[in-house]
Amino acid sequence: MKDEPLLPRTPRQAVVDCAAIFLIGLAATLSFGPVFGGVAYLAAGLGGTLLGIAVGVATSLRPLRGWLMTAAGVVLALVLFGPALAVPRKTIGGVIPTLEAWQELLLGVVFSWKGLLTAEPPAEGFPSLLVVPFLTLLVTSTLATVLAMRLRRRAAFAMIPGVVALIVGIVFGTKIAFWPAALGLVVAGVIITWWAWRRAQWRTGLNEEVEVTGDSRFRGRARRQRTRGAVAMIAGALLVAGLVSAPIQPASRAVLRDTVEPPIELAEYPSPLAGFRDWHKNFEDATLMTVTGMPEGARLRLATFDYYDGTVYAVAGTQQSGSGSFARIGDEVLVQQSGTPATVQVQLQDYTGIWVPEVGYIQSLDFGGARQDALQGSLHYNGQTGTAIALEGLGAGDSYELQAIVPDQPEHEALADATITDVQVPDPVVVPDLLQAWVATWGNEGQNRLENIQNMQRLMQNGSFSHGLEDDKIPSLAGHGAGRLQAMFERDVLVGDDEQYATAFALALSRINVPARVVMGLYPDDGFPGGDQPVELTGGEMHAWVEVPFEGYGWVRFDPTPPEDNDDIQPEPEPEPDPKPQVLQPPQPPEEPADMSPDTVADEGQEEDEEVEDASWVIWLWIGGGSLLLILLLASPFIVVGAIKAARWRRRYRAERESDRLSGGWHEVVDHAVDLGLPVPAGVTRREVAATVEDRYPRSRASEIGEFVDEGVFGPGDPPKEDVDAFWLDVERSVKGMRMEAKPMQRLLGALSLRSFRRRRRERRRR
Repeated sequence: MKDEPLLPRTPRQAVVDCAAIFLIGLAATLSFGPVFGGVAYLAAGLGGTLLGIAVGVATSLRPLRGWLMTAAGVVLALVLFGPALAVPRKTIGGVIPTLEAWQELLLGVVFSWKGLLTAEPPAEGFPSLLVVPFLTLLVTSTLATVLAMRLRRRAAFAMIPGVVALIVGIVFGTKIAFWPAALGLVVAGVIITWWAWRRAQWRTGLNEEVEVTGDSRFRGRARRQRTRGAVAMIAGALLVAGLVSAPIQPASRAVLRDTVEPPIELAEYPSPLAGFRDWHKNFEDATLMTVTGMPEGARLRLATFDYYDGTVYAVAGTQQSGSGSFARIGDEVLVQQSGTPATVQVQLQDYTGIWVPEVGYIQSLDFGGARQDALQGSLHYNGQTGTAIALEGLGAGDSYELQAIVPDQPEHEALADATITDVQVPDPVVVPDLLQAWVATWGNEGQNRLENIQNMQRLMQNGSFSHGLEDDKIPSLAGHGAGRLQAMFERDVLVGDDEQYATAFALALSRINVPARVVMGLYPDDGFPGGDQPVELTGGEMHAWVEVPFEGYGWVRFDPTPPEDNDDIQPEPEPEPDPKPQVLQPPQPPEEPADMSPDTVADEGQEEDEEVEDASWVIWLWIGGGSLLLILLLASPFIVVGAIKAARWRRRYRAERESDRLSGGWHEVVDHAVDLGLPVPAGVTRREVAATVEDRYPRSRASEIGEFVDEGVFGPGDPPKEDVDAFWLDVERSVKGMRMEAKPMQRLLGALSLRSFRRRRRERRRR
């Protein structure tokens, strides 16, 4: 009894199996291309494929064989190689894993699937999304390799995991596919070819096990015939499928991201800070809402902004900052914040908008009123900034109750020894030149960054306050664009309200590398008193302030806006600046886009019209080409089967021995009769077969042909070549005679029939 081999497959067979699995993995990896872009997805997908093949081969070895070992191998490959292939940005040098890389990887195993569906392509720059192709190819390649190594008769199942990986790449992709026809042809061709090879290997091994005897020369010839026939059919089918698929591809394909709600893009909504002045102008004394349960000194937050584009301060997009990522929330929200618990009720009167006024970090929020279900269903929350939105839009009569954790706000003096947290916020697109010069003069006067922050805050609070309304002493324009801020710093005295001061202060902090964000919200001028007494908030109590993150304290408020009674335009004496050696250089202003003249636009339109007129021949070319391909598609079965039968005819006619040519001619007659639908008996003499054929097709002269073949095959020596050539002329006439006697439908089906090949294969098996 032989010892069990180390690997169920021989090295040569294992190499062929792994090569086929790798090609399927390559096609599946390329299907992720449109949604990721770049090349990082190739490293993730192909790396996962190679790792899966290695794990599958290793756990198919006799000492490690078992599904438990396979699962352990997958986990080990994920932990060891996942950081470098799936989250390379979190590793050291793109290779050495870190704790942050492992955390991102393991979280991505769970959350990256939804993230990929909701991410805006290209998704290569999103964190942990490369986990999807890496994990998909790792698992499917491992399963495919294990099945290919361990299965024999049912080895075709080994191709199913690769097809699953391809489907994942398609459904998680975009409407734009990566060469779909080519990928389909490669996958189909590899699967069919590999399965045919495995089937032949299984039959060969079965014959060797049962010790079937036979003519080795005949078996080798039959094997070559099958190989040529299989290659011809596969090549013909793939060629026709490829030619036909080009013009008939669907104009729109459905992908899974079409059924998944995309992330909210707040760029579609105007920044609330842009309408700050309207609240004071039109709702100065109007009650916007009534609030009950606010903690003492707390503030009701509307929105948090961290991105300045030179026009408005807004919420950054999901690709730039986490502040733009809003998710649906259920009955509860997990909050990991320390502070004071609070239960707040809000009844809305004249307030409208999608931004939900709230305090601290929400633990739960329940709407009331007639629109309760609609508002609850449209509620989205950003736990990073503690802001909520209701896409249905809030209005008069709406109410809600929220439970939240309100962080304690420290006194600025308590921050002397605290460190500013290095939080990544988007850099402003542009900072006015005069504001940069002001920061260069006054932003480095302190001993540390906290003193610099307080120094600039104190200087701004010495400015003048004005909403620009009719009863204000000082005119003040609305807006907080770069031009408005530039004009603000051109004057001897700063003039504006919360909108301008908060924006200018946040931009000033960015110039000294202090992360900051602008917050808009409501609170009474003398602050919330605390307790359960309801407080009515008007449009005049709309404010904006700045927050800076400190270690151990979170985001701390800074109010750069002067008191409202500070309406004097006389400049106060400022301390002489103590110049520092470090001077901040202003960045280069953005280039203005080149203006296009009206003539240029007109010429482009004229060229487009000419292109449309000249493109008519392309339409006719598509029509003609499509018709030709349709005809080719309909004729392809006849072409392929006819080519196979013609090759068989030529092989038999050109046999080396004349006796083989005689036998080949006889088989040609019988095979045509079989393809025409005649049930020819198997395992009987040539004479009996000839009688059956001639009884159905008298013009075949099958009996005379059979007798001539018996004499030539079993007679002494080989028949003369001239006699065999004449015999083949009789074979041609016999075949034509049978076709003339057959019905039209029989002739049509006979041209497509492959029954004769199956009959010959069964005869060879019996021998």
